[in-house]
Amino acid sequence: MKLPSQRMAWLVLLVSFGLCCGLTVGVPLTAASFVNSATYQAAIMVKLQAGRTNVFAPPVTEADARVVGQEGRVIEEGATVMVDGDIPSQALLTVRESESVSTTLVSMQLYTGSRVRIERARIPRFGIANTSAEISIFLLSGRVQIIRQNRSSHALRLLVKSEQMSALLDNGAYSLEVSPDDTSLFVRSGAASVTSSAKPETFNIESNQRTIVRNGEGIMPGLYAPPRDLVRNGRFQSPLVRDWETFSDVYMTTDVPGSVTIIGTDANSALLLNRPGVGLNWGRTGVRQIINENVSGRSSLQLRINFTILYQELKVCGGQGSECPLMVKINYRNSNGDTNEWTQGFYADGTPRMPDLPDFIVQSAEPRTKHIATRLGTDEPYESPNLMTTLKDIEYVNYIQVYAEGHGLQSQVSSVELLVLD
Repeated sequence: MKLPSQRMAWLVLLVSFGLCCGLTVGVPLTAASFVNSATYQAAIMVKLQAGRTNVFAPPVTEADARVVGQEGRVIEEGATVMVDGDIPSQALLTVRESESVSTTLVSMQLYTGSRVRIERARIPRFGIANTSAEISIFLLSGRVQIIRQNRSSHALRLLVKSEQMSALLDNGAYSLEVSPDDTSLFVRSGAASVTSSAKPETFNIESNQRTIVRNGEGIMPGLYAPPRDLVRNGRFQSPLVRDWETFSDVYMTTDVPGSVTIIGTDANSALLLNRPGVGLNWGRTGVRQIINENVSGRSSLQLRINFTILYQELKVCGGQGSECPLMVKINYRNSNGDTNEWTQGFYADGTPRMPDLPDFIVQSAEPRTKHIATRLGTDEPYESPNLMTTLKDIEYVNYIQVYAEGHGLQSQVSSVELLVLD
């Protein structure tokens, strides 16, 4: 049946109007949806710092995992990083917006025996997108330290999961440890929103709070006291003379000595260990604090330190492994009354090789630690293993010493803590 021309004209007009309205609304919505949903993978890098580390991603299996060296390895979403559990080992995992961006969104220290899977690391493709960058990390085992900085134009959603819980982390610093039975979370700074896998309940954990989520149980906040710091003035916000003894030793009395000073003010203060120059003889510069604390029967004793190595003349830690640009020594007494020492060194230049450049102190007694490779000019965190387990006969902490040893060097320490749990 043929429509009258007048009705045909109205029909064409209405259809055209409908199409126009649909396009007017639909095209911007489609474009906005594309802009907001378009993402690309962030730049993920893992670097060896001590010992051994491997990485694999499906379809490759653990049996064919690739070795990670100090030069680092770029990895993809779905990759699993495995830090060796048989020897003292450590690795650094960083996530950046892209290879062309130097600032880090998230950095993670992985310690001996830890396993971590990168589930997701996506960045919005367009700067005008109103969606967040997303990073999701699954902790399979071991101990890690996470620092979220979010130096980006996009908001960041950082989700850290384990078998027992999931946690959304704000900007800040966090220590987590995963065992087959539980996951512990200590908020050093920032805040975490923690959800138990066993019960659909969420709790907010604030700075300097600690929680443990066990298999089949909900979260019980407030039950676990934070660690107690044995170090006084460990952020160097008061004059050194109140709590620290300074020292500067040289090979010959005519040699250039090092200096120990506090730089910055208030919350931004730091300890500067400085011995400028090239072609210098041996020297040692640092601070020492008497602790005099009985730690027998305590459940945990850990060193935590934040530092930056600015310059070192010697490669690695010298020919005997004893001249690092930053070292921490804990002098302690065992149950027999004997005095022993535990030392951890850090360096930022050079590649270890035997026998010329060992990454340990050749003359040290067992248990021997591995020096940690760090990034030159970059603020670095370090968290020791539980020294109550590592030093099985430790009973009494005599003193802690933070120092730089070698020739020309410059290192900066923003905080040092010796944390004990009852």
